[in-house]
Amino acid sequence: MRNKLITLLLCILFVQPLFAQTTTVNISIANTSASSCSLWIHDLSLMRNYLKKGNVGISLNNKKASVYTIHITKPQFISISCGSSPAQDAAYISYDLFVSPGDNISFKADFKKPDYGIVVTGKGSNNNQPLVQKLKGVDYQQFYGDTLPYRALAGIKKEAVTEKRVLAGYIKKYKPSAAFIKSRLYDHEYFTATTYFDFKEGNKYQIRGPYERNFKQWQQVNDSLFRQIKLNNADALVSEKYIRLVDIFLLREKERLWKESYINPDAFYKEWYNTNKEDGKKLFDDDISNLLQEKIINKYFSGKVAEHLFAVFFDDAFSESDPRNIVQIFARFKKNFPGSRYIAWFGPSVDTIIKKQHNSLNADMIFAKDNGTTLKSFDEVLAMVKGKTVLLDMWGTWCGPCRSETDKNGAAIKAHFKNKGLDYLYVANRDLKNEKAWKELIAYLGMNGTHILASNELSNDIMKKVNGTGYPTYVIINKDGSYELSKAGYPMDREILIKQLEEALAK
Repeated sequence: MRNKLITLLLCILFVQPLFAQTTTVNISIANTSASSCSLWIHDLSLMRNYLKKGNVGISLNNKKASVYTIHITKPQFISISCGSSPAQDAAYISYDLFVSPGDNISFKADFKKPDYGIVVTGKGSNNNQPLVQKLKGVDYQQFYGDTLPYRALAGIKKEAVTEKRVLAGYIKKYKPSAAFIKSRLYDHEYFTATTYFDFKEGNKYQIRGPYERNFKQWQQVNDSLFRQIKLNNADALVSEKYIRLVDIFLLREKERLWKESYINPDAFYKEWYNTNKEDGKKLFDDDISNLLQEKIINKYFSGKVAEHLFAVFFDDAFSESDPRNIVQIFARFKKNFPGSRYIAWFGPSVDTIIKKQHNSLNADMIFAKDNGTTLKSFDEVLAMVKGKTVLLDMWGTWCGPCRSETDKNGAAIKAHFKNKGLDYLYVANRDLKNEKAWKELIAYLGMNGTHILASNELSNDIMKKVNGTGYPTYVIINKDGSYELSKAGYPMDREILIKQLEEALAK
């Protein structure tokens, strides 16, 4: 009987954390004219935040207060963001809370007090005193442009020492929870490698040529730091620094392998596709992103870390409207992680892909003679559409923002201008070798209009004449042959583009 009782108690202790408990955050903001604050729930957000699960707007009452409750099963971070007013240049508070199941935290701030007079009280406040906000990492903007890694490395290591000292002082003073200490200790363990890797990968696009010339030095530092950490570490998923590291590793390793496919194609295709260059290139060219990321995750990661990174991958693919092999990859994911919450998260989006993959080319998808590959100049294109008001979309099948903008805005714009005399011209750039994927994506995205598969000469001429700086580029062509760039920006402000098109139609 005694043994049964002990077993029952152990079961209760083991199972209890799996049940969600209510965590409450009480917010009070003095001297603000803003009517709301924002919460970012880290555990529900991914890098691109395609599903918008982690973003919560909370209204402030007439006393500038609000209460937010959340049901959680494990400790996690919630970020509070509030402004002194709705104006863009308003003073701004951003504060990270480490909350645990059952916490009842009171957060108070005053925009007229030094450091906004932040006071945190209540159950869980020992994990959230203002001192902990000093554990924010390095502002490495100061190092951008450096052609060698050593100044940045020294600055990062110096900050790591400071953060360790601040954390030790915080633990001694406030006696935070074991979960908080574990999270922050892992943050410290991964601090230097994550910060350097993040900085290096961003800085290489700032300096380009010098980075390539000094690549050996940059990489030697990186390799040395990576040897000091464990890349696949499910226990470290409590750490924001670790999560940041593996998230950016997936992206940057994909980019590194793109480069490797050019520099060492034989070795690349043998290692990653287990075949020769000729056969491997066909597989790679059909999908340079999604299948490759699946291979990266499976090679370097397992268990909970792999599950997390597949969610990051799906988040990115859906954000960029990239359907290639998603259905098959998601099926393999479900088989390998049958209990994952991400199945319910992303399942409806996969169903949408399946539905859209049944789309086919139709009579309203018009292809220029020879797919337009013989066109050399913008003047030839303007002659094709003379007397028409046209929205020109400079895009590419390889361009994530291009696909995403068309997916999000194309149907709405066409619905608005139905039977109003607006024509659509799509010029695909850097896609001469991708005719099959080009036509498949036109059908998938429902891109009714005239289509041109541009030569490099045509792409360069159009972009030069319209002062385009990247893809996608939208141009409004008037009936008289004059033209102007879209003012809608990126991400597209659809209403601005609609207004601009209406003005063009009225001319």
